[in-house]
Amino acid sequence: MNINGFTETGTWYKGNLHCHSTNSDGLLKPDEVAALYKEHGYHFLAISDHDLYSDYRNELGSDTFLILPALEASAVLYEDESKTERLRIHHIHGILGTEEMQKNAEHNLFHHLEYYPPRLFYGNWDGAAVAQELQDDLKKHGCITTYNHPVWSRVREDEFIDIEGCTAMEIFNYGTVNESATGVDSLHWDVMLRKGKKIFAVASDDNHNDGIVEDSFGGYIVVKAEKLNHESIVQAIVDGNYYSSSGPEIFDWGIRDNVAYVQCSSVNRVNFIAGNYINAGGCVVSRSGKDDITEARFALRGNEDYIRVECTDRHGNTAWTNPIFLKGLR
Repeated sequence: MNINGFTETGTWYKGNLHCHSTNSDGLLKPDEVAALYKEHGYHFLAISDHDLYSDYRNELGSDTFLILPALEASAVLYEDESKTERLRIHHIHGILGTEEMQKNAEHNLFHHLEYYPPRLFYGNWDGAAVAQELQDDLKKHGCITTYNHPVWSRVREDEFIDIEGCTAMEIFNYGTVNESATGVDSLHWDVMLRKGKKIFAVASDDNHNDGIVEDSFGGYIVVKAEKLNHESIVQAIVDGNYYSSSGPEIFDWGIRDNVAYVQCSSVNRVNFIAGNYINAGGCVVSRSGKDDITEARFALRGNEDYIRVECTDRHGNTAWTNPIFLKGLR
């Protein structure tokens, strides 16, 4: 079996999909936050303010820096109608989809600075049904979606793992990592994958730039696309043709002669995560304790439903591939 984890052609583009501005609870204006990410070598940015869709493509975008129209939609379970305490929350990104998705949208496409009211609940809710309805509505508006920071959101597993139609789950959120250590969650991603869901992952900043915690340039995706334009970048995300990272780089990965392999920047550990049986997968760990691994391999046993790779340096910074789905290929 031979499968490439990335397309053979294309250029690497770095971007942040989760970003806030003064249009919601961020400190920087949209033009200021766009300039900041451009200065730090990013190629694209989704300005995704709370419950407010924005489209700054013409105003802030250029041939070398792409703005993805987006919003972070909300459904909130409050303890009671005083709205003093939030018990759980669904945050789902809607990012403007491909031309075909826009053409086939059942509802009107969102317009610039359109308010998308949060769904509010008190005391109790059917969390799974609420999440699915929110996801479905965003899709009907021509968006791709990501399910954001479930640990921070305090949602129970059964309130989101069966959601259908999400492109990706946010497994690393730099802002909430530094705010309250609630930003890492690959566990529930694997639960979803083991259930047979074909869902990808993203790392992001969730930056507010308010100075309370460090929340910029710590989580991102690196997309391999033919061009730096909306259609190519979004299609690459839909196809899973990218990796997520909090630091390390992944240059190539895939399966060659039934052996999973990865080539990466210097790391301390490589995890080959596989489903679906106990003891599936394997690890390659540096014997020196240093970041001296740049290539690793793992021979597949033939019963894996999927395989994905994590590359982690000695400081704990990680890069994640998306899965290669194997069930049904043999």
